[in-house]
Amino acid sequence: MKGTDTVQRIRQLRNAQCAMRDEKPFNPQGEIRNPKYPLYSKPGFSLVELIISMGILAIGLVAAVRVFPIGLRASRKAEMRSRATMMIQRRLESLKLEKWERLIEGETTVEEDDMTMTTSIYTPQIEGLVDPGRLRVLEVEVQWMQADRPQTMRGLTYIRRPPS
Repeated sequence: MKGTDTVQRIRQLRNAQCAMRDEKPFNPQGEIRNPKYPLYSKPGFSLVELIISMGILAIGLVAAVRVFPIGLRASRKAEMRSRATMMIQRRLESLKLEKWERLIEGETTVEEDDMTMTTSIYTPQIEGLVDPGRLRVLEVEVQWMQADRPQTMRGLTYIRRPPS
């Protein structure tokens, strides 16, 4: 029995040291016990702590879910603008490759996918030009509907008649 008395004596000494340092009592099983409230001293989370943490988690998840539609709208808007820019660039480049005689002044409209492309060719009205008949303006405008609002992009370039 001398061995168990020694173990109990060591526990008493360690508990006395903890009490002098205002610490929790020593327990070799790893549990921290509160001498004032022995029923509430088991390790783990209380129901109130779980409810509070679940509430914080729910608020974070709701905020994250609300951000997704905004990102999707921005992505769709960027996609439509990119498509319109590519259509404008493609049309202007094809007009630049045409012979001068085929660049007749006027306006044409074409429906492509869910966009309307209008091409205008005209002579600029700029004062001081030496020979305005040798210059043409190529203008391409693309229109589409996005979120029930009309959107427009316009591209413009000048082309000069090659010397004969």
